[in-house]
Amino acid sequence: MFHTFRKTGLLLALLTFLIGTMDAQNLKGTVFDDLGDPVIGANVIEKGTTNGTITDLDGNYNLTLNDPDKAILQVSYIGYNTYEEAVNGRPTLDIHLASSVVNLGEIVAIGYGTQTRREITGSVANVSEENFNKGVTRDAADLLQGKVAGLNITSGSGDITQSSTIRLRGTSTLQNDQGPLIVIDGIPGGDMSTVPPSDIESISVLKDASSAAIYGSRAAGGVILITTKRGSGSRTQVVYDGYVAFDQMANKPDVMNADQWRNYAKSVGAETSTYDQYGADTDWFDELTRVGFSQNHAISMSGGGSKNNYRASFSYLDRNGIIRNNSLERYNFRLQFQQRAINDRLRIGITTNATISESYIPEDDEFLLAYTMLPVYPVYNADGSYFTKQNGEFDNGNPVQMQDLNERKRESIYYYGAGDIQFTIIDGLNLKANLYKSYSSSEYSEFKHSDTKTGLNTTGFAKKENTIEKRNLMEWTADYEKAFGAEEEHKLQAMAGYSWEENIYSIFHGQNSDFLINDLTYNALQSGVGLKPGDVYSNKESFKLISFFARAHYSFKERYMITATVRRDGSSKFGANHKWGTFPSASAAWGISQEDFMKDIHWINDLKIRAGYGITGNQDGLKPYKSLQLYGTQGIYYVDGAWGTGYTINQNPNPDLKWEQTAMLNIGLDFTLFNNRLNGTIEWYDKRTSDMLYSYKVPTPPYVYERMQANVGDMKNTGIEVLLNLDVIRNKEFSWNTSVNLSHNKNEITKLSNDLYTTDRIYTGSHGSVAGPIRPPMS
Repeated sequence: MFHTFRKTGLLLALLTFLIGTMDAQNLKGTVFDDLGDPVIGANVIEKGTTNGTITDLDGNYNLTLNDPDKAILQVSYIGYNTYEEAVNGRPTLDIHLASSVVNLGEIVAIGYGTQTRREITGSVANVSEENFNKGVTRDAADLLQGKVAGLNITSGSGDITQSSTIRLRGTSTLQNDQGPLIVIDGIPGGDMSTVPPSDIESISVLKDASSAAIYGSRAAGGVILITTKRGSGSRTQVVYDGYVAFDQMANKPDVMNADQWRNYAKSVGAETSTYDQYGADTDWFDELTRVGFSQNHAISMSGGGSKNNYRASFSYLDRNGIIRNNSLERYNFRLQFQQRAINDRLRIGITTNATISESYIPEDDEFLLAYTMLPVYPVYNADGSYFTKQNGEFDNGNPVQMQDLNERKRESIYYYGAGDIQFTIIDGLNLKANLYKSYSSSEYSEFKHSDTKTGLNTTGFAKKENTIEKRNLMEWTADYEKAFGAEEEHKLQAMAGYSWEENIYSIFHGQNSDFLINDLTYNALQSGVGLKPGDVYSNKESFKLISFFARAHYSFKERYMITATVRRDGSSKFGANHKWGTFPSASAAWGISQEDFMKDIHWINDLKIRAGYGITGNQDGLKPYKSLQLYGTQGIYYVDGAWGTGYTINQNPNPDLKWEQTAMLNIGLDFTLFNNRLNGTIEWYDKRTSDMLYSYKVPTPPYVYERMQANVGDMKNTGIEVLLNLDVIRNKEFSWNTSVNLSHNKNEITKLSNDLYTTDRIYTGSHGSVAGPIRPPMS
């Protein structure tokens, strides 16, 4: 009996192998460029699967197809249009790629889905890996700088621990402007610093409200979609990327040296003997700065098979800024795995990421002192001690001493895990679930030495602050795509989804002063004897966001296209009267170059005009519980022989609090000319923000507390953007591409007050700068 079962099992296994062999077929061929030369390293993939390979040194490929009669071959290579062709059972297929400055068939992320560049109706800019900025890059912002018209990325400080400021089409809020929403691999609310540049494949920027409204109440500042690299079903690849760099101060302030200061003092008749008695000639900026050294190393391994893929990466960044006490060290670990099953109908993906960083942060005051310290003051006294003036003269301290003895340090760890499950119910209809959980812990430590000016009055000062942030996200989406008609000239795409998100934040803060010794710095707060009420506190807060969203897109022969989206968000942050908000949008495009009357105009390769209108929101300016009446501690009191803590109302309730709302009209023209040698975009937009959040002073009574958060102000941004890409030289030996973008934005606050809440100005700027008021226009 055992032998009978064994023979039957072997027969079934052989039968299964033969059936699989009959279904599978090897496809081979060669990939050529537009000049007829073989393309080395082109990606050749069976569309819709992870089954793929890359071409060899002669441009040849060999691929085993799962279903040769239905398979569609997809070939891509940097600098060329992605090519797709049905195999139709053929054993050989040669491919000729077309070079292009812009790839109209390029797949572009648009938020909860993708579209080809030709089909997009909104204002979406896509930057792929080959067009990223090269050289010293910390995160995605450095890759994008100067690449997208209307996207301003600035680093206003030499402090390398500070992230770049990103503004898309102007500022659209009065407080806590976080810039565009960051979406990493479909997960909204990400942090650019957690994704090394070497792990990024492409970045899409949703510039107008018609494209960004799918993200609703968090998209008023625009949306940046980051797509990371994935493994493919080809041979295992190991890639190293790294750089070493040196930084020097640019635009060093032009201040007087000792002789120039003496000459100036003499010319105005000033008495200098009190100050000029040390024989010094100090350049304080030179004393505070150095040549910064940076290094970055990244290594990745990727690969897979016909049913799975993986990619693992590690990166290390070490930056020492031009400021002597400024540095950043960061480690990043990332792992991605994807498996297909049930005839490729089921897809399961897992992504994990961990980021560990340590940074030392300089004080702004140190550089302010570099402007005011006299060049005739020395850094050190003759005995080697720090020079300080404690003789009644105006003195802000020795900035070099402050750099050496004071310290501000931040250590953090950020981890997240994401899993996605997608199942194809019928051809064209997919159901997908996304699950995401993140945990972030940060410790901030600060110490002011008792010998420095900032720590002198408190006989030393130290504090520690620990924060924990947790985030849970669950999203369900269903998407449907269908082409129909005699030549499949009609195309319909539809998507609907549900999102649930929870954010939890907690903090513990402790500080003390009056230390006997400085040696323990911030590591023994209990050794200080200057503890005051309020020096120790803790806090915890959370909020939830629930959303329903949908999008529909229809196109006819890539000639007439229309897209509509809607999102409804409900947030626990807002008042009882405005918990929910609706954010709709609509856009349309006309592919003029696809019309019959354009067939004979050969110098126009593509011409499309589009227009869109949508409404987005902003909730970043509002912390949880701002709509409620809150109580807080207010001093201490003595009763019945004991001391007690007093409580009082420290926040007025406002049940009408809601998100800021931004409406935008966008009109754009996309063109590709002269055999794909020149392409570009011209856009005009009108962006209007209403119900801006701000804290207003209110009368007491009738209010208990003197300030109150309210939605009052209005703001307007209007502008025009131009992007041009030119393929200057293209031949076998040499290629030269040039990209130019121009943008102009006019920002205007049109309203700050109403009948209930009034103010005539809003001050901006840090304590170390000359703050200026923002005033409304004269009525």
